[in-house]
Amino acid sequence: MDRMIIMDRNENNYGPSPKCHDVLEHMDMEYFSTYSRDYPRRIKSRIAEQYGIAPEQVAIGYGAEDLLKQIIYWAAGKGADIAVPNMSWWYYKHIVKEIDGNLVEYHMTEGEESWAFDDDEIFRILAAKPRVFILASPNNPTGNYLEPDRIRRYLAAKAPETVMVLDEAYWGFGAPPFPEREIACWPGLIVLRTMSKYYALAGLRIGFAFLGSGLDEYVVHNSKYLGFNRISEEMLFASLDHESDLYYRERAAMIIEDGKMLFQELRAMGFKPFRTCANFILARLPAADFNLLKERVLTKGMVIKFFSEPIFENCVRISIGTRDQNYLLVEIMKDILANRG
Repeated sequence: MDRMIIMDRNENNYGPSPKCHDVLEHMDMEYFSTYSRDYPRRIKSRIAEQYGIAPEQVAIGYGAEDLLKQIIYWAAGKGADIAVPNMSWWYYKHIVKEIDGNLVEYHMTEGEESWAFDDDEIFRILAAKPRVFILASPNNPTGNYLEPDRIRRYLAAKAPETVMVLDEAYWGFGAPPFPEREIACWPGLIVLRTMSKYYALAGLRIGFAFLGSGLDEYVVHNSKYLGFNRISEEMLFASLDHESDLYYRERAAMIIEDGKMLFQELRAMGFKPFRTCANFILARLPAADFNLLKERVLTKGMVIKFFSEPIFENCVRISIGTRDQNYLLVEIMKDILANRG
């Protein structure tokens, strides 16, 4: 079998822009043997310029995962209430357990084509003043998102001591992001972004955050004396270069279009897919089809996510790959289902 086609970890299979390839071609040993120069001003200023905010509003981490862990360790301690969505990335709950915090789950309800957050429950939890409240928009793996106006209502309802973390790792695939220039107006708001998804740099572990007001202590906690990974820095600059913009917009448009195609194809197979504004799609399958595909898809050289958690019973999540990969997967699934016997 040739190399496996990986479509289970929400990576961007189109890869980074040609400008990033240029960086690698012209790299010399100085990138490996010397520390960052002019850190953090250089990297924070470039991100700030891209999004029209002040450099002091930017925090840097080794992926959004690193930033999320930093924030929770900084903001909370043993026994602190930390609110997370019940049907979301397992890592949220893992960090709460790691610090021996008190996990407070809020729930999403399953609709005909999408999932929905429960505003009444969210407002009740916010009224209890949790130390940290995590929102994910779009949410992994359900693919639904929160409109900025809805997030503003949550922010207006939270207590000053509650740190609200808005995880926008899957920004760029159709969901409206929270306006960057507005973030500074909201106390205790931290918006997470990453270069892993839209910019296709998952392997370099580059995360950044936009900070609201009143977070000076976190800025100190986040600081790195000797700087960031120099190769990651240069790749970030290449990704944000204006020459890269068209490349990323075109490929994001293809991912959005193929997400709609996969929704229709999965529904035609008799599954229950959910509409998505991310670079993945979730679907619930009949149990027999779930087990059959779990047994056979891998043998065809494709890797997709088959959930084992009871909360996602008989669900698959497909990372939307390149156009050729997406159509190949559809044909493989159809062929397997057509030959059930």
